Order: sequence, then structure tokens, then C-alpha cells
Amino acid sequence: MSAVTRLRHLAGTIVRRGPLTDRRRRRARGDRIESAGAAADVSFAAAVEGRASVRRYLPDAVPRADVQRMVALATRAASAGNAQSWRFVAVEDGATRRRMKAAVEEKLDEIGAWPEAADLQAEVRAVRGYATFFAEAPLVIAVCALPYESRIDRLLTARGVPPDERDRLRQRPEIQSVGAAVQLLITAAHALGYGGCWMSAPVIACEAIECILGVEPPARLVALVPIGRPAQSPPPRRRLSLAEVLRFR
Repeated sequence: MSAVTRLRHLAGTIVRRGPLTDRRRRRARGDRIESAGAAADVSFAAAVEGRASVRRYLPDAVPRADVQRMVALATRAASAGNAQSWRFVAVEDGATRRRMKAAVEEKLDEIGAWPEAADLQAEVRAVRGYATFFAEAPLVIAVCALPYESRIDRLLTARGVPPDERDRLRQRPEIQSVGAAVQLLITAAHALGYGGCWMSAPVIACEAIECILGVEPPARLVALVPIGRPAQSPPPRRRLSLAEVLRFR
């Protein structure tokens, strides 16, 4: 199977195990027809290597069908225990995006007033710039994580291992899982001709943004992903060589 075929297969089909009933077979055929053309005619390697973080967008609205295709692909990510701990909120409303931006700015004002930040105002100004540009995109996808507890987590809890030590031993499987979904989301956006950017800086105002979006516990905001037709073509960023990141033992 070619790389293009694999990408189309991923975008347009649902893999099921076991025999299909007639109803499920018809539903599967419908899914394939409905999702036809969900991914651009691009190889997997080209989609991964061609993706770049885009921070300027054209004002064109993103059709909901494309939003659904991107998120459908994102949900194919691996997840710890197949818990699929991700949740997505697609923010199309401009007024809501502006309220989210205002929440980030208010939080940064608060941080800028800290005595400890007196000599770090240049840092505060820099953060303000790269933490709020999401509001200019025609679509922002808020990515949330749900808690995940595995059998080994329960064993560690029964042992009385403190939360910080559990996190060190387990390295937050739910956050790893959601990160995998975000990577697929921005890659799918690129394959569909959009630009996107994985943003963690706005999460500094997570409580206010969660309130604006109606995100309720135990879900929590972990990233914002602005998406739109790119108004810029970012140059390729240098990547570390394989010799710097890969070892064989």
C-alpha cells in the first residue's frame, strides 16, 4: 500500500474487527463516501516534513466538515489504555476568541505586576506577543485532557506513593496521549491545506478559558490550536541531526 493510499485510508475509513452486519457495512461504506477527499494527495512523509507552525492566517472560515475531518484523524492517535483522554472544543465565534485573548492578557498583566517580574518586563512583553495571536485565526481548537488512572496507578496509590512521585514514575500518560492527538491534528490540518500552531502559552489562563468555553472538571485545558488558511509561508526550522537525537544500544 502506497503512502498516499495509507493516508487516504486513515482519513476515510474506520477499521473494525470481526464480521460486519449489513447495517454496519452500510455505515462503513457511508463513512468512506462522506470522508472522500478528507486528506490532500500528499504522502505521509510530505505531510509530516512539510508542516510548519503558522502564526498568521487569512480570515476565511474553516468549514465544519474540514474541522470534523481533522479531529477525526486526531482521534486515531495512540492513547494510554485506549482511554482516548482527549476532548476538543472548536471555537468559531470571534467574540469568544477575543474573550479568551482578554483572559490571557489579564493573566499576563497580573504576572507583570509581580515584584519578582520587575526586572523581567521584556519577557512579559515577549510572552504577550506569542501567547495571544490565536485570536486572529478563524478557528481555534481548545484541546482538553481527562484524567487517566491505570492499574499501576492504583497500585502506587495503594502503596501511598505521593502524587509528585507518581507523576515522575508514570510521566502523565494522559498528557502524552493528548500530545499525540495534537500532533496528528496539526498534521491533518496541513494535509488539508491549512496552517496551525500548537500553543501552550495561553494555558497560563486555563481557569478563565475553561470557564469561557464551559469546560468542566475533571477535564482541563492543555493546549490551544489556531487553524486557518496560512497568510505566511514560514521557512523550514533547523532540526537536530539524527546523530544528536538517536542512539543504538
